[in-house]
Amino acid sequence: MALVNVMEGIIDEKLEQMLKEENCCKCERCLEDMKAMALNQLPAKYVSTRNGELFSKLNSLMRQNSIDINVAVSYAIKTVSERPSHDIKK
Repeated sequence: MALVNVMEGIIDEKLEQMLKEENCCKCERCLEDMKAMALNQLPAKYVSTRNGELFSKLNSLMRQNSIDINVAVSYAIKTVSERPSHDIKK
């Protein structure tokens, strides 16, 4: 198994979940901007084994980590929605 930042998968899942409730651009560029912004606000959780990945995912579900993830993703969605890095066609 290659070295993996398990926060990427967690952020992908949280973005998908939270964006269901949002009326904003969900193009690939905006999604990548949101993901990058959220990941930059959180500590990386690198693992090199499957067991390490599972342990890290469980740890991320603990209360404070969950709150931090929700705040980071919410902030990223709000920021990118207000100022997308592409032209908005109306």
